[in-house]
Amino acid sequence: MKNRILFIISLLLCAAFLPVHAQQRPNPKTTVQKLEEYMTASAHLHRFNGTVLVAQKGTVLLKRGFGWRDVKNNIPNDTSSLYQLGSITKTFTGAVILQLQEEKKLSLNDRLTKYFPDYPQGDQITLEQLFLHTSGIYDFKNILYGPDSIRVTRPVFKEWLVAQFKDKPLTARPGTAVNYTNSGYYLLGLIIEKITGKPFETVVRERFFRPLQLAQSGFDFVNLKNRGKTTGYTFWKDSVLVETRTIDSTVAYAAGGMYSSVGDLYRWSRVVQNRRMLKPETWETALTPPDKGNWGYGWGISYFGEGKKLIYQNGNIPGFATFYVQVPEDDVVVILLCNVDDASDLTTLDPIVTDLMKIVYDEPYKLPVNRKVVPVSETVLRQYVGNYKLDAARTLTVTYEAGKLFLQVTGQPKFELFAESQTKFFLKTVDAQLTFFKDASGNVTQVIVHQGGNHVAKRI
Repeated sequence: MKNRILFIISLLLCAAFLPVHAQQRPNPKTTVQKLEEYMTASAHLHRFNGTVLVAQKGTVLLKRGFGWRDVKNNIPNDTSSLYQLGSITKTFTGAVILQLQEEKKLSLNDRLTKYFPDYPQGDQITLEQLFLHTSGIYDFKNILYGPDSIRVTRPVFKEWLVAQFKDKPLTARPGTAVNYTNSGYYLLGLIIEKITGKPFETVVRERFFRPLQLAQSGFDFVNLKNRGKTTGYTFWKDSVLVETRTIDSTVAYAAGGMYSSVGDLYRWSRVVQNRRMLKPETWETALTPPDKGNWGYGWGISYFGEGKKLIYQNGNIPGFATFYVQVPEDDVVVILLCNVDDASDLTTLDPIVTDLMKIVYDEPYKLPVNRKVVPVSETVLRQYVGNYKLDAARTLTVTYEAGKLFLQVTGQPKFELFAESQTKFFLKTVDAQLTFFKDASGNVTQVIVHQGGNHVAKRI
């Protein structure tokens, strides 16, 4: 249920793969060998604990489990391991809504008040805005980590859940700004129930699970009796796996309540790739964001290279992190299901997805390494605070906040910098390092960003 609005293949500095000159090897590894080597290294460094599937043009290149399904009982993950999906669920929710529109039972232009007459400002909110995260509705996901975090490990009434966001002030006027919210998809699930007269979960089973034989997919993970069920963990202080409480599927619901396996999700990718279950023109609409936005109908959308479209969804709820990426033009699919959430910077899946894509596209990449964080005084850290001009369009801004150093590139989120020496720093969420330089007077004059080459940014 966590969002990644930025293109997950975008590196820190640009939206295409940055060229570097790789060393030539006398016996170059195959793509499969590279994938195996990379994921083995990631698992060894505790950066991945789950199951991965990588496929290209209908051929599965890698399908393997890493780490532990159940740490306490020493049960390893394998290809049958089952995981809570989080927001990958949204791709199914979107498909149901689009089927209902094809059946002329609803329209994306419908106002929310058509289904919930008393919803505050519902006459200004369309179903399409729920999809595009432009409704302005408050995101209920915050309750997973607040005072009601225990309550959400048990079934909840829909009325109670809706009450957690219904009367909250809008984050923006509907249709004017993108503010990611799971609440919109929760409402879409309720609308599906109103139209079909059936529970949302039943509708998804009847329309997709059964016809596609997705036998390892479902909703009630808490009560699941299947040997493949994984235990969810968080990586406490980047060092110890701590078991988490399972979020009940009635909470995440149409926004993130599914569980599944990499095999079932690959079957789902075949539906998307071959434009099945929906009309081809409906799929095209689903995967084409209005107004060149980042969100389609159930999918995040972006582009890389020479304009190739990439569709994705990623999820994060306590104990689980997931990522699904597909490039329809090349029939490339990368699926990562992990039973360790990304509360730790080390266990975020973004850099792994990026590197796996590089391997598939035969682009230069680096094997993950553990970098040791060293203590650096506040006096030293504050020397680096300031702005550094990378090029005409991008500035690096370094700030000091609550004892930590942060980096923000124009148009990008803020990332924490970790020191490995007095002058060298690195990021955990992407493979990038920075080295600061001083002049003869001891003044910091520039920083070099090491990412796909060396990029100099002068202090301004």
